Amino acid sequence: MKRRAYLVTAAAATLGGCSALTDSETSEPSDDGGDPSDSPDETVDEEPGSFDRFDDLSMWTVMEGTLELDSERAYVGDQSGRMSASLNEKRVMIKRWFDQPRDLSNEFPALALATDQSTDPFVQLSDTDGNRLIMQAKVKPGLPLTHHDLGVVGTDGDPDLSSIAHVKISSWAGDSEARVWCDDLHFVSRPDTGKVLIQFDDGTRSAYTRARSTLASYGFPATAFVSTDDVGGSGYLSSDHLETLQNDGWTIASRGKTGRGLVGLSESALQDEIQGAIDWLENNGFEDGAGYFAYPLNRYDVSAMNVVDEHHDIGFIAGHAGHADLLNPALAPRAVSPTADQARSLLDRTARYRTIATLSYGDLSGETGSAFEETMSYLSDLESAGDLEVVGPDDVASNHIYDA
Repeated sequence: MKRRAYLVTAAAATLGGCSALTDSETSEPSDDGGDPSDSPDETVDEEPGSFDRFDDLSMWTVMEGTLELDSERAYVGDQSGRMSASLNEKRVMIKRWFDQPRDLSNEFPALALATDQSTDPFVQLSDTDGNRLIMQAKVKPGLPLTHHDLGVVGTDGDPDLSSIAHVKISSWAGDSEARVWCDDLHFVSRPDTGKVLIQFDDGTRSAYTRARSTLASYGFPATAFVSTDDVGGSGYLSSDHLETLQNDGWTIASRGKTGRGLVGLSESALQDEIQGAIDWLENNGFEDGAGYFAYPLNRYDVSAMNVVDEHHDIGFIAGHAGHADLLNPALAPRAVSPTADQARSLLDRTARYRTIATLSYGDLSGETGSAFEETMSYLSDLESAGDLEVVGPDDVASNHIYDA
């Protein structure tokens, strides 16, 4: 297994699935910060990399709410940008024009974010005709600034990614003031063809009794995340099941020893939970999957992220799927138990924008099983047409982690 150093360092930590968008969530305020009159019309194709470290906020137009430098919290450099909106203001939105239209045909943004409330900040890319690509990140409150990979959640019009005029960042206020910290806006490369990962998260036998035959009929690989203490228990996959799935091309990966939430555990308990599962996988012939982890209950704090990233190549969370190459593989977003309609929309966007989408399912009984079957059929059509490729986590780890 590859061992990596987690992106959130002590210096940076000075302070603490699918989305249906409504018109109000993506509506545009009146725009009195027009395109600079001296901006050239010629489009530029710049290399991916860090674009704005929020050390000069004069580059940003505040459209709603406020934007201030915060020297007490930073991911890179000595400060970040703190966006805020009162309950009366409802939303904060900032915008930065490119010096000249930027060609993002092969790139997407990623951004270091933090918040003190539950929120899913938006990032919008607007072309020179005003059409928009809308992206989101799910940001848990109370965690240090760290990079978040943004998933495509919608469009307004038909955006021309070869001629992007400006980028906006916004967040809605909930029951309290909205506060979002931003730092290190990156542009990250995208795959040549959209990639789809299929995962099963609870280690239950339905992955074997129902999913296995369906996926075999299409020739799709998949990943089963198991809590290693549960292997062979009532209702759970046995070692024989796991060996058969691995022989079919599946990856057998970790959900920890017990599958309990990782928040608040001591360092020794975290190490035991994570390393204990790795040891079991490696000792039982599943070492190829020991580098991949799914956060149980989608719960994590900075200590959990540090330990997961110390021992794994990729850690998967619930979030907005359909991202570019991973800038932060410790928090790889995925769509959890999407409906058939949600999955279809996600797969269409993944094909169109050449992103990486992970579909995760738990028990396949009832409507979840029906949605899974319908989604796999639709995915097969897209793959047969050459619009998408179904891959395992090894492909992403080897080829689609962006080296910042």
